[in-house]
Amino acid sequence: MMPAGTPATSRLAVAASLVVAAVLASTLALRTVVLPPWPGGGILGVVLAGLSIVVTRALVGGRRARRAAAGDRTGIADDGGASSAWPTVIGAAVSLWYLLARFGGPGGGSDWFVTPAAFGRLVDQLAVAGQTVRQDVAPVDGSAPMALLCVGGALVVLVIADGFAVGLQRPLLGAGCVLVLWWPPLVLLHAVPWPSFAVTVVALLLCLTLDATTARRPAARRRAPAGPQDRVVAGHVRRAEGRRALWTTATAAAVTAAALVTSSLVAGALGTTGGWTHLFTTSAGTVRLADQLDLYRSLNLRSSDVVLTYTTSTAANVGPLRLLTLSAFDGRRWSAGADGAGQDFDPDTLLFPSGAHPVADPTTVDVTIGAMDEKRLPLAVEPRTVDASGRWTYSAERDEVIGRSRTQSGDTFTMQIHPRNLTPAVLRATPARNGDVDDAYLTVPATDHTAQIEAFARQVAGTARTDFDRAVALQNYLRNPAQFTYDTEVPPSTTGDAVWDFLDNRQGFCVQFATTMVVLARALDIPARLAVGYLPGEITATSEGSDSPTWRVTGQDSHAWPELYFPGSGWVRFEPTPAVQTGPAPEYTADRVDTTAEPTAPREEQGVVAPPTAGTAPTATPSPTAAPAPRVDGSRQPPWFAAGGAAVIALGALTVILLVRRRTRRTPRDAEEAWSRVLGALADAGISLPRATTPRRTPDDAAASFRERSGTSLPVAVRDGLVALAGEVESERYATPRELNAADHAARLERIARLTRDVTEGLAASGARRGTHAQRTHKSGV
Repeated sequence: MMPAGTPATSRLAVAASLVVAAVLASTLALRTVVLPPWPGGGILGVVLAGLSIVVTRALVGGRRARRAAAGDRTGIADDGGASSAWPTVIGAAVSLWYLLARFGGPGGGSDWFVTPAAFGRLVDQLAVAGQTVRQDVAPVDGSAPMALLCVGGALVVLVIADGFAVGLQRPLLGAGCVLVLWWPPLVLLHAVPWPSFAVTVVALLLCLTLDATTARRPAARRRAPAGPQDRVVAGHVRRAEGRRALWTTATAAAVTAAALVTSSLVAGALGTTGGWTHLFTTSAGTVRLADQLDLYRSLNLRSSDVVLTYTTSTAANVGPLRLLTLSAFDGRRWSAGADGAGQDFDPDTLLFPSGAHPVADPTTVDVTIGAMDEKRLPLAVEPRTVDASGRWTYSAERDEVIGRSRTQSGDTFTMQIHPRNLTPAVLRATPARNGDVDDAYLTVPATDHTAQIEAFARQVAGTARTDFDRAVALQNYLRNPAQFTYDTEVPPSTTGDAVWDFLDNRQGFCVQFATTMVVLARALDIPARLAVGYLPGEITATSEGSDSPTWRVTGQDSHAWPELYFPGSGWVRFEPTPAVQTGPAPEYTADRVDTTAEPTAPREEQGVVAPPTAGTAPTATPSPTAAPAPRVDGSRQPPWFAAGGAAVIALGALTVILLVRRRTRRTPRDAEEAWSRVLGALADAGISLPRATTPRRTPDDAAASFRERSGTSLPVAVRDGLVALAGEVESERYATPRELNAADHAARLERIARLTRDVTEGLAASGARRGTHAQRTHKSGV
């Protein structure tokens, strides 16, 4: 609560600080839409602009207060600078300078010496951000243009909200401006993170308690006579302000709690947890697969909308249907990059990268699009022909059929699938590569654990003699439920290397399993890539007059799997994700691994990393030639951040310890407090007492429990202390209060404190003796 006599300048400074806090909290809510690491720059910009506003208003307000106190007749009131436009002007200037300096440098970088060219670069960045907003699916990568959009929006909101709430004394209008920052997460993800919600609401409601009309009263009060009636009125004012602040704070807490409960109930009704962020699919009426996958994001509930249905000429499913092919992995995220120029094709053109030779009769598949909103057609993983209306091109590099417009519900197309001859014998006999695949499919991210991952891949492959057998060994190792657990919740990063973290914590979903196999295969010099699409779905009905069932695929069937390249056969699907989610592995991988001396488990070899176990951090030392780990977006914090966090935690722990020790050493204020400490010491010693035990029964019950637990009697000093303290508690609770002089009262408290120490220290000593006796008994074998 602000005292009634608080100067106007101080009152407005607090109000502006609350607006800054609300803007900061709401800005951080944008992290769910635009991925980090941009929030650090946003916080710095908001703090700088906020400080410039507060300092400017303080200077203006201080000058007006001095002039008003000196009897200035110019008509300027001591309003703390609220009516001055200078704070808003200075705040806007600082905000513009920060945006130009932070995002207007060459290449979108920082250049704190702003030049006229920075304006053009800023406009170009905003144009790129607009294109990203129109084309990409949230959450989007925190690129420089998107960071500019977030930080710039926050600064604009701050300047306008402060102008309304503090400058014009219209806090409700200022609150409305701040809430504009909630629209992106609300519209795109249907949720605002609860910390952002709570801090924003509390800050804005507290802002309402700072009534500017009382801020102009101090001067008038100083000129009024300080009579008894004035003191009475001042007391009423202070009490009224106190009640108002109390009710406003209580309202803030109630609104926050109600909103959190409501959001939880709504989330539960919709079957969602942890927000409505979808890794694979959007939450709108249409479903779209994300072409950038972050391995540290957990998999929440995906859309249950039907994305497509199909029928086949063989009445069997067609296997997984691929939409996206991802090849670039930076240690944390997969990205597809820009769509390349595709080639036109005819309905009779066999679409598949070179090196495949279909051998079986084709299967006809008729596909009907549902809620799928994509610029690509879902394709079988085997060679196929595609007959679809509209303008479509084929990219052999990514094995994708790409269109100029997105699919719409009701669209249809037909595929003719031509199976290849994929058998263990054929895949083992593949010829050597001769540059027929890009080196990008062999790239392993350079991190602190690159050498360990390569050694681990060799260890899992064991003595397998061919690339195919090594790939099967990797698949079988990852699919083993005794080694890994399928879980949609992903633990936080501990190393910044998503693959090494997965090999350590051993839990994840298809993206983690598939990515790990891709990286391990590349480490073994086997070209590999990540495919994203859908599992085959399930049968829903059989068309009347036909024996062919209809298969239905929903957003919940979205899936990722690895594809490895074998000369002569092309890209071949493997399935490392456990069967609990995907069913059986491909038939051609069911053959046992061919080795010269087949071990039952990966062998411990000299210089090879032992596989990390769940709950145990990998301890192998990386090769000194391993490349240093790059700083991946948001996966690592700078050393000073970790050191500062550790210092804060240590300081907090030390403070708690000192407070607890001070509380336990302080003389009890009465017998009740002493009795509470004694009951806590009994519980710490393992002496359990019934909840209804009275003070008089406590010594006997404690002695019985102690004997039953330790086999010895409760120490005499402890028992006597309990009896004496029980008498003091009963006297304090039930006897007629006695008037004691100061000396007698101090002596009684000292006696109670001594009894408390006798009991607590005696219990601690008896516990230590029991522990020593137990150790001796254990060593003697008794």
